[in-house]
Amino acid sequence: MLGGLRTFALVVALLATAVACGRGDEEIARLRQAVEAEMAAAPLPQGAELVRGRFDKGCHDFWECADGPDRPAVYEADLYLGRPPSSTSSMCAYFVGMLRDKGFRLAGEWDDKRFEVDAAACAAGHPGAGTVVRADGKSFSAKATLEFSLLDDRGVVAPHYKLTYEPHEPLSLNAVRLTRSVVAHIRGALDREFVLSAAPEADGITSGQTRGPWWKVPSATTSLRFEVTCDERDEAWLDAHDPDITGKPYGWGRRVVRCTGAATVVDVPVELKKDKATVRVSVYGRPASAQRQPSRNGDYVVRFLSAS
Repeated sequence: MLGGLRTFALVVALLATAVACGRGDEEIARLRQAVEAEMAAAPLPQGAELVRGRFDKGCHDFWECADGPDRPAVYEADLYLGRPPSSTSSMCAYFVGMLRDKGFRLAGEWDDKRFEVDAAACAAGHPGAGTVVRADGKSFSAKATLEFSLLDDRGVVAPHYKLTYEPHEPLSLNAVRLTRSVVAHIRGALDREFVLSAAPEADGITSGQTRGPWWKVPSATTSLRFEVTCDERDEAWLDAHDPDITGKPYGWGRRVVRCTGAATVVDVPVELKKDKATVRVSVYGRPASAQRQPSRNGDYVVRFLSAS
């Protein structure tokens, strides 16, 4: 009985400590005011306004964060434009021009390098997303990081700011050659022809530059078409599937291409639950198997052609 009372008292004490350690309403209200003040200083085109603001207080102690890391507060808002430019590329150029006029730059990222998203990048098809930095690469403010996105997750034009109440280290902006294939990798969408993987480099792409775990693709897609060119001593393995589908044998949606030295067009079937697909390219010396995968002998290029 006494042990049960002690356990009950301990639980009550822990709950009281949890309440005491969590932030109170007044502290959260002050934090929100500070974050909103930072967002109010975000650069805007003439006549534009921030709408549909969303605040996330983050967490910074054990009771709020549980077993995860501390998270800074975040504020997100959409940008409303009365009469926006007609095309995605012109909209992108409009925003990067506005940022430059106000003393900022839009820093994109490719292959672990930061570069300035400019009008030329917009014209090449860059999605118009990145971190808003000052001309010297410093954070948007001494207290916050500001990110801009022109498109939403569906690829629809929907200008958006995300402010994280934590500054970033100064960024060094590099010169990056934005080829058609590089832009396709940055966009992560299977909606145009581009070099998917190559060795040595082809159109700015090498074998280690396939970005992220999945690519955006129309959900009705049942087949992906590729063009494979590789040394006749090798073979190429192409794998494509929906990363959310489990319970399938490994390698479904796989095509093994016997290289001839000439370009070979290959269709890889896919079964999608949603609008994304995982694509993997591997080139081995022939013959290869799951147990034996000898190093490739020659150069190769794999191009994505179309989805159907």
